[in-house]
Amino acid sequence: MIQSLLSDKGAQFFIMYASSRDPNFYYATRFRIPDPAFYMIGDDGTELLVVHEMEKKRAERESRVREIASLNDLGYYEKIREGVKPKEALVETVIELLKTHHARKVLVPEEFPAFLYERIAEHISVEVVENPYSDMRAVKTGKEIEHIAETSRAIIEAFEHFLKLLRKDRDSDSLRMAVESYLYGKGYLAEDTIIAGGKRSADPHYIGHGEIKGHVIFDLFPKNRTTGYYSDFTRTVIIEESQEVKEMLSTCIEAKSKAIEMVREGVSAGDVHNAVCDVIESYGYSTLRQKAREGFIHSTGHGVGLEVHEKPRVYEGGDELKAGMVITIEPGLYYEDVGGVRVEDTVVVKKGGCEILTKYDDWVRLVR
Repeated sequence: MIQSLLSDKGAQFFIMYASSRDPNFYYATRFRIPDPAFYMIGDDGTELLVVHEMEKKRAERESRVREIASLNDLGYYEKIREGVKPKEALVETVIELLKTHHARKVLVPEEFPAFLYERIAEHISVEVVENPYSDMRAVKTGKEIEHIAETSRAIIEAFEHFLKLLRKDRDSDSLRMAVESYLYGKGYLAEDTIIAGGKRSADPHYIGHGEIKGHVIFDLFPKNRTTGYYSDFTRTVIIEESQEVKEMLSTCIEAKSKAIEMVREGVSAGDVHNAVCDVIESYGYSTLRQKAREGFIHSTGHGVGLEVHEKPRVYEGGDELKAGMVITIEPGLYYEDVGGVRVEDTVVVKKGGCEILTKYDDWVRLVR
């Protein structure tokens, strides 16, 4: 993928300047580092990670990059000692490194720092491109799928813990703190968990505050603090029977089942989304493809991995699904006078179908 992006005319390089908080940088290097580092790969076979001196030995042990250098190796600190300001010294060091490799053209991702882009462009042709690692990350390896499956199992445990707490506690904020603390103790980081009840749940990303009444959307999307991989899961828990909520939820469950039946290698993600809309519209509810402002007002799903939202999109115009992709299927309905409902599972695309990683009953009623 990277080499196909680079020209066969020679002397082209793709470069990133980021920390491991950038999922593309971490995917390329497999190195956890809190401060930005410089990564470059060229059509001449070069692959280099440049870090501060204190990180060099660890990078040599842990990174999967072929060559490691420190800023000290490249003369950065000599410039500092000569009175050059740190940011300017970094710019000069990077430009000198590229010139040493006879770089004719440099490709940088959209999130590349502007101060570096502008100065490099004074000396070498620079083109901004979509980060190719975003596409590469869409299809997971077996190891990555196991990481996501591990997070999925933790989600189900946390949901069952939530249901036990919900029998006695109806405050969204205290429940969120309890669930996120429970997961943290097991090695997972969960933030902004959605525990939204009643009519306010008509806002799909409202995380929920105060007393829960009627029903509650529970949407949990933690990441493993060791591997960095997410999973995503939603259920609507019925606390008090409501015919309107029951009918909306029944429709979403049928739409999710239809989508999961369709998911397999070679199927268009757009077709999956449209099938979900077909089911929802057949029951008289509105969808976003009708330009509705209430009803089903978001995509059917998204990729999951080092980010909770990544490629592919399961929406109109979505890409063809490939074996190894991990995606969510999450139909929902949202009406201000009733509230919202949503059901969501994370699944692995396979040649002949898909595997549900967050398997759990679709209908969930609170049992006292």
